[in-house]
Amino acid sequence: MTLTVTEKGKVLYEGNEMTLTAVQSLVERKVRVKEETPVIVQAQGKAGSGVLVRVIDAAKLGGARVVSLATVK
Repeated sequence: MTLTVTEKGKVLYEGNEMTLTAVQSLVERKVRVKEETPVIVQAQGKAGSGVLVRVIDAAKLGGARVVSLATVK
């Protein structure tokens, strides 16, 4: 699953804006279905590192074992 962090600090999943709490809940549901679900946090342009870290933390708290970071220019 891919989560996108925009330059404005918004978190998106499949085009829908999400809170960090929603990210954690979504990851929990995905991991329940498939334990090894990878999470990719995709940073757009100059997305802030603080938001990226919080999204990664939310994914880990949701049970994600594999969290990767990708960038888009």
